[in-house]
Amino acid sequence: MVLDRQSLLKMPICNRFYALPLNNFTLLCMILILAMQSLQVYAADTDEIASNVLSLSEAIQRTFNNNPELQTFQYTLEAQQGRVVQADLATKPKLKLQLEDALGTGEYQVFDSAETTLSISWVLDKAIREKRTAVAFQGISVIESEKAIKRLDSATQTAHYFIQVLSYQERVVIAKLAITLAETTVKEIKKRVKVGKTLQAELYRAEAELAKRRLVLLDLKHEIKSLHRQLAAQWGSSKPGFSSVSGSLTQLPSVIDFQSLNAQIKHNPNLSKYLSQQRVTEASLQLAKQQRNIQWSFTSGIKHYAEDNDVGIVAGFSIPLGISNRNQGRIAEIQANIAKNQSEAEALRIRIETSLFVFYEQLKHGIHLSELLKEEVIPRLEKALKATHKAYEVGRYSYLEWLSVQNELLDAQSALLNASLAAHQNKIEIERLTGAHLNTSFK
Repeated sequence: MVLDRQSLLKMPICNRFYALPLNNFTLLCMILILAMQSLQVYAADTDEIASNVLSLSEAIQRTFNNNPELQTFQYTLEAQQGRVVQADLATKPKLKLQLEDALGTGEYQVFDSAETTLSISWVLDKAIREKRTAVAFQGISVIESEKAIKRLDSATQTAHYFIQVLSYQERVVIAKLAITLAETTVKEIKKRVKVGKTLQAELYRAEAELAKRRLVLLDLKHEIKSLHRQLAAQWGSSKPGFSSVSGSLTQLPSVIDFQSLNAQIKHNPNLSKYLSQQRVTEASLQLAKQQRNIQWSFTSGIKHYAEDNDVGIVAGFSIPLGISNRNQGRIAEIQANIAKNQSEAEALRIRIETSLFVFYEQLKHGIHLSELLKEEVIPRLEKALKATHKAYEVGRYSYLEWLSVQNELLDAQSALLNASLAAHQNKIEIERLTGAHLNTSFK
């Protein structure tokens, strides 16, 4: 029996497949199977994208592990360790062979009357080596301080990039809300234009507003791509490898007492570097004072007399002349550097304390402003928007008045986002100044 198209369509759906020729039925089954597989692959890809969210702690840890500039400090430390080894090497003894009264004239022809002396000399420099090694060893602490500074700066920069990405993600939310409001406005105006209650020009203006708000969303998406790339560059990657970051800027940081924060300034790695540098200069001062002392040099050996075929022992020592004022210039230079280092450290401490106070006050202001916008301003504007919409529907308000309230609400939400962003940026700077870890996660 051959079924035409009309007969097939009249059959129940569950029987249509069995009414098809075998090859068509098989082909349809294959299509369905492929379609299901495609859906499963799409679902798996969607889950992978959805789960590919980066947290702040993960971003900072990636920076610590893979930042190219941080990696160079390992080689710098290895070079300094080589200097420590070199500084501890003792001066090598000198072997000396001296020939006298030979290859001359008369009885001193050839080697019949020659005198040959074989001697070895060495310098007593153990104390100097100890001081020299101490200087090189203290240099390791300076490098470690510089690494701590770079590590904190890298974490700070990563945190700034992270919250910038987070802020743009939240700007996208606001932009989508603006588009939704604009779309609702266009639909409402179309209804009024259709019944002759509103001029066509008002619809054109609403449609233009909708187009502008869609362009804003498009610009934000392009900016997010660039910020993803900048964030990934913090750990030396040219591919972000994540689709979004986690957190919310509306989760404001907590404020603690300023005196408690000020007490943490001593942990600032920049101040620690000055302390490490002071140890180096103090060790250099001890080395200079040791080099001021007399260094004794001893010599001993044997002497051979060819004429009598006798052997004798030779021994001696030497000391430098001009004992007074040895190395005084170097000592004075180092003492001046110690005083300079202490003065610079105090000036830096004052600058840090001042910056900490400024960031602290800005943090408090940002939190206060955010809470005011969130609790007082935005809820009232949302109520005003609903009331204005109802008034527009009954013809009591114009399109411009309705649009004005929409823009006020969107501006307030943007102001809340900017205030929250500023609060988090100030918190990051406070953590940098106090030497705190930047692994606080957003919630």
